[in-house]
Amino acid sequence: MNMEDFFKAAERAVETGDLKELEKFKTPAITCREPVKKRFIRSAILVSGDRIKHLQKIFDRDVDIIIFNLEDGVADTKKKIARKIIKTLLLLKDTRDKEIVVRINPIDSPFFYEDITEILPAVPHAIRLSKVKSEKEVTALDTIIGSFEKSQNIPAGTIKIHLSIETGNGLKNLEKILKASDRIETAYLGILDLFSDLNLPQTLIEQSPTATYIKTTFVTTCRAFNINPVAPAFQNYKDLENFEKECIQDKITGFNGKSCISVKQAEVANRIFTPEREEIQLAQTIVKLYEDAVKNGKGGITYNGLFIDQPIYRDALNILKKYGEA
Repeated sequence: MNMEDFFKAAERAVETGDLKELEKFKTPAITCREPVKKRFIRSAILVSGDRIKHLQKIFDRDVDIIIFNLEDGVADTKKKIARKIIKTLLLLKDTRDKEIVVRINPIDSPFFYEDITEILPAVPHAIRLSKVKSEKEVTALDTIIGSFEKSQNIPAGTIKIHLSIETGNGLKNLEKILKASDRIETAYLGILDLFSDLNLPQTLIEQSPTATYIKTTFVTTCRAFNINPVAPAFQNYKDLENFEKECIQDKITGFNGKSCISVKQAEVANRIFTPEREEIQLAQTIVKLYEDAVKNGKGGITYNGLFIDQPIYRDALNILKKYGEA
């Protein structure tokens, strides 16, 4: 299969609105996508289904999650074409080092039904539901995905759920939302939409007690349910200096990674959120010392001026688990 021919046809389809341009490409039967071995997240980049030049290069980019977008960023008149392009592309292309996610429109939008029925046969790693307001929306999506898996003899739970929290009700109901399905794996904080929904000026996002409260509440709630929290996008994609500062602050807050809107942003996010080798080595040392101490009947041990007891040991285990070293 010549991917260059596919992208040329996709470009013509976007220009003309003619789906027939894509129908000549034979796609394989529905099958499970290879799961991603690497589970920690540094960067998640969004690419719209009608941006062919971006789609051509996206699989070669150094990002952990590729989010194919059908919601904001795709005009209503282009959504049908974008769906078909994404579905065909994902059936033709597989990758083992990146998580493949499709961001669909909200469940109460006129586009949801066509989004989910078109995209599920491509079996992405996850479906990202936009503007989640309540647990009922998640339960409904879980049921739809489960029915699809059963109909295709795909193991239950193969397709995960990612969530966009970008409304006041979504934040208020976050705990209930995160408990609504075992498929939920990752949640993204959409702070721009959230501030608009709360009728708060965007100028408060960079530095205000409200923004800090929202971010910390989001992170701690996600972590309480073992959900990966991903930090909001930084809109000024050319301002890499302040983007880096925000990444550092987001890491300190407890986010696992960062939403990115450009490749250069992803490069910065990867650098900031990649663990230092020394951090992993220290965690490995702490685990070994503590486990040896317990075997010898001790409740704790000192190492380089640090008293290692249960909380320190569990923190070290969390670090190793997060980065796949446990």
